[in-house]
Amino acid sequence: MILSKCHEAKYTKANRTMKDGSKEEFECPVAIEFYNKIMGGAELADQMANAYGLDRKSCKWWKKVFFPLLMSTVVNSWIAYSELKYQKPHFMISLYLLQKL
Repeated sequence: MILSKCHEAKYTKANRTMKDGSKEEFECPVAIEFYNKIMGGAELADQMANAYGLDRKSCKWWKKVFFPLLMSTVVNSWIAYSELKYQKPHFMISLYLLQKL
């Protein structure tokens, strides 16, 4: 469900890329299409950063600042790496496993 004062309650056609690479056309509300067009990849980066929790139970303030910055650095480096090379999803997993050592 979505509520918007800026957009009418109409539907528009949107394309979605499936896992096999084919494109499928479907209907979605105008407000969601506008949101997806404006938002870009900010939510995707947040989603990737939160997939591998680096939560530390600590009272030290610098650790609460350091670990989210570290994870955003990892996500940004993975994005840069995947743009330069073929996409390798095990990049973040290997960094996560290194952190466990």
